[in-house]
Amino acid sequence: MIRSNLLLLLFFVIYSTSFSQKTTISGVVKDSNDAPIEFVNVLLFELEGETPIKGVVTEENGTFLLEVPEEKSYKLQFSFIGFKSVIKQINPPYSFLNIQFEEEAEALEETVVTAKKPVIKKEAGKLVFNVENSSFATGNTMSLLSKTPGVIVIGESISIKNTPATVYINGKRVYLSPQEVSSLLESLDASVVKQVEVITNPSAKYDAEVGAILNIVTSRAVSVGYKGSLSHTYEQGIFPKHLTTTSHFYKNNWVNLFGSYSYSNRTENKQDDSYITFFNPDDTQNSFWENSFRKITRLQTHQANVVADFTIDEKNLLSLSVSGFLTPDKSFENVMSGTIQNNQQQIDSTYNALSNVVYDTNNLTVNVSHDLKIGKKGANLNTSFNYIIYENTQDQNVATQYLAANEAPLSNNEFLTNAQQNTNIYIAQTDFTAPFYKGTIESGLKYSSVNTTSGIDFFNIINNTSQANSQLSDLFDYTEAIFAGYVNFSRNWEKWALTIGLRAENTDVTGDSKSLGVVNTQNYLNWFPSGTVTYNPKSGNPIGISYKRSISRPRYQSLNPFKYFVNETFISEGNPNLVPSIRDKVTLSYTHKNKWIFEAYYDYVKNPLTLSTFINNENQTSQQLDINSIYNYQYSFDVTYLGFITSWWYSQVVTSTFYMENKFYAIESTPETYSNNTLGFFSNVFNRFYLTKDRKFSMDVAYYYLSNMIAGTLEYKNQNRLNISFYKSLWNRRASIIVGLDDVFNTMNIPVTVNYYNQDFWYFPKEENRLFRVTFKYNFGNARLRDNNRNNTTDESDRLK
Repeated sequence: MIRSNLLLLLFFVIYSTSFSQKTTISGVVKDSNDAPIEFVNVLLFELEGETPIKGVVTEENGTFLLEVPEEKSYKLQFSFIGFKSVIKQINPPYSFLNIQFEEEAEALEETVVTAKKPVIKKEAGKLVFNVENSSFATGNTMSLLSKTPGVIVIGESISIKNTPATVYINGKRVYLSPQEVSSLLESLDASVVKQVEVITNPSAKYDAEVGAILNIVTSRAVSVGYKGSLSHTYEQGIFPKHLTTTSHFYKNNWVNLFGSYSYSNRTENKQDDSYITFFNPDDTQNSFWENSFRKITRLQTHQANVVADFTIDEKNLLSLSVSGFLTPDKSFENVMSGTIQNNQQQIDSTYNALSNVVYDTNNLTVNVSHDLKIGKKGANLNTSFNYIIYENTQDQNVATQYLAANEAPLSNNEFLTNAQQNTNIYIAQTDFTAPFYKGTIESGLKYSSVNTTSGIDFFNIINNTSQANSQLSDLFDYTEAIFAGYVNFSRNWEKWALTIGLRAENTDVTGDSKSLGVVNTQNYLNWFPSGTVTYNPKSGNPIGISYKRSISRPRYQSLNPFKYFVNETFISEGNPNLVPSIRDKVTLSYTHKNKWIFEAYYDYVKNPLTLSTFINNENQTSQQLDINSIYNYQYSFDVTYLGFITSWWYSQVVTSTFYMENKFYAIESTPETYSNNTLGFFSNVFNRFYLTKDRKFSMDVAYYYLSNMIAGTLEYKNQNRLNISFYKSLWNRRASIIVGLDDVFNTMNIPVTVNYYNQDFWYFPKEENRLFRVTFKYNFGNARLRDNNRNNTTDESDRLK
């Protein structure tokens, strides 16, 4: 009886299970690079049906699971914006489906458009942001960088998290000042960019002065012909600003030619409020100064770039590039006023100061390079030569009037200065790359020579007559020679990847200030090891550790002891005694499903170069001075998310939680040193919303926040910014328009403080950060061409300003 009951129960279980099982179809969808695609629509049809029966979307790993009403033949349709739809008939028994998507090219007259989403890949020591033919490749390259994960763009400043970024184009360094780099990238069309490499741990191949790199890789030309573009950007803050750019490209079977020109006409406004407390030697308050300052900057900038690539034969490529930058008659109109109170908070006197400055600046860079392919195994030898000339003149006149509390005249002070700087830079470099021991070995040599001469003539104005002041006049000569060599090896195994390198740089420096009698001579040899180890398990979630030592050399202008005056009590000057700083950084990283990136790092800098403010209580002056701090270090934990939340919403979030400590010499205080520290949080959030299915209309919303930060003697906190912009493609993608508003709530400007020992200074700079912007661009010619545009930037020219 028991046995029969067991058989009955077993029969019932088998019978029920067979009827309760559901028939499913499963598979995975990938692109041409075998990367899984999320949010693909998967629709089920009857074989002859036109209306879908059921549907699902793929998961973030590209997989899908679809239940079917009954086990028979069906038709499946796979579709996603930017890819060709796939229709596949399936027959029972169902097997696991592997669907490969192809990018969809829509022919529009002579234009070929491929609409796809950007691909982000985390590699050893760098993050690769592939944007070619994506909706991100719109506008200018400076705008593109602001949307690149981990990159922070504030004004003309470009940094990767807390590290200033050095810009490369197609692996060649751009030897321009920050202002010139910003102007160049604003004139470079983002549509020619293939990918942006955010290199946080540069190998020994790169100059030791480079802490973090942005390598902008442009696309190759794909057809013979001509193309060009013309664009204009209008910005409105307090004053209007204009930027017009045009670029032209021609290719035939043996030469690629590229030329670009940009013209910028800007008027900029800056207003400052500041408070200074001056102390007696016994630390009691002597006086309190309340100051108001306004600076109006007017400038016109011309920038031109010409690149020619000559294909000599299948093994030899010769390249020539010339770029020029000209800013004539750039002017500052400075107006400053203030009240001086005694220690009883009573007004003792007031002052008014006028200061006018006129600059003339020009920069010419010439690069010649030769690429030679050696053998059939991929060896390559590159030889390049750079010549950079930089010229700058500066004329300034300052007049200050002091009044008593009853507005009776007390005294006048007037003077003028004439300054000039001429710099010549010569660079020769050779790099060899070859397969070695199932990996790649790179080695190279580099020599750079810098010669700069700066002079300033100071004149006191007495009774409307100028009188030379030899004590404040000077001539400064600076020479620098650097000889460098490196070797780097990289290899990939099935699960492991290794990159190790060593760079050596010998530096010889002489700085000679004629009037001050100060000669700064330095000769040093430094070794710079670097390495990255990555483990990539079958799950595809790599873990890595990296180490990098780098150097930061003073900018030539920072070594120049000349003084710039707002008035005779507010002074900015260089420091000929600066020495290089050395940075050591260790990073641990983990990447999850190519969407989440976790990084923890320790960063220590010896003798960091900082621009700091000091108060001279005896003379009652404030001084902005380049100094070497003793050290600074930080611990940081960073979290990054990158990906599509839906098929029409792309988001990237970068956060950093950090502890930072800084120690410096307290130049104007009795204690010799002071240290400060802060615990801070940083966040940069970017969202793109596609407002139409064809992605020709989109909206960008970006938010930036920084809680606390210290830099030398300065401290500031709670800086944030919201940017909103709209993009619309016009006339079959022949034209486009971008409309946006930066710093919507005008919250980017924040106070800066200096507060320790007998130093008490509060400063609130108010720049034109809230800007309304409109950009219109029109393309003509054969738009299938890709530019060979590149920039030749060197570390040496980066230090011009």
